[in-house]
Amino acid sequence: MKTWPARRRTAVLGGAVLAGVLALAGGAEAFARHVVDGRVEKLAGERLGAEVTADTDGWGLVALTRGELGTLTLHADDATLDGFDGVTVDAELTDLTAPEGGGRASVSGSSARAEIPAEALRGRVAAAGGAFGAMVGGVEPRPADGTLRISLGGGGLGRADIRPELRDGTVRFTLTGASMFGVAAPKSVTDTIESALTALTADGTGGGTGATASDRAADALGLRPTAVTVTQDGLRVDLRGGPAEFDTA
Repeated sequence: MKTWPARRRTAVLGGAVLAGVLALAGGAEAFARHVVDGRVEKLAGERLGAEVTADTDGWGLVALTRGELGTLTLHADDATLDGFDGVTVDAELTDLTAPEGGGRASVSGSSARAEIPAEALRGRVAAAGGAFGAMVGGVEPRPADGTLRISLGGGGLGRADIRPELRDGTVRFTLTGASMFGVAAPKSVTDTIESALTALTADGTGGGTGATASDRAADALGLRPTAVTVTQDGLRVDLRGGPAEFDTA
């Protein structure tokens, strides 16, 4: 039988113990990150009304003991945001701390992108438009000229072109043209449309009065629109926020 020197047996045993400890630590770390991400996904899902995936770049064990989550990324499909349904949201929170047991959380900065589909825009315009809303048929994004074309009534009765713009830190909608039966719409119609667009701006993206949990979360982070773009599928709004503190609740 082969016998190893005591020093070598000790070294081998120590290496095995170290490997075991590292394996256990790695497993604990993976479990801790799973717990942290799961908690965030549950909370964010409640705020956005959708299933959320979350990922932290901080060490899970540190996150659990110190509440230091590092950079947190979130993704949600079919979320409800600022009165729009079916929104895709991607967000990133930098240097997030969330003390265990309550207290105030903080971030050094945040950013988000919301992709609003054309159908959500149609529903929001219809809901905000009163008499005009009843005429809304569909919404056609026109990225070439940065407008949204709203069909009025059935059978090509009319159309209204609106342009989303970022002004004074708010996404506003401006009527650029309207027609009925192929000719310019009368002032009574354009006045109705413009009144509806004013209501949409007041309650819609960039500062709603009927704030939801997700809207209050955005306010707490100081997220403000920095760009609005008409895409092939609808509307994209980019937002950014600076350092912020907020209640974990």
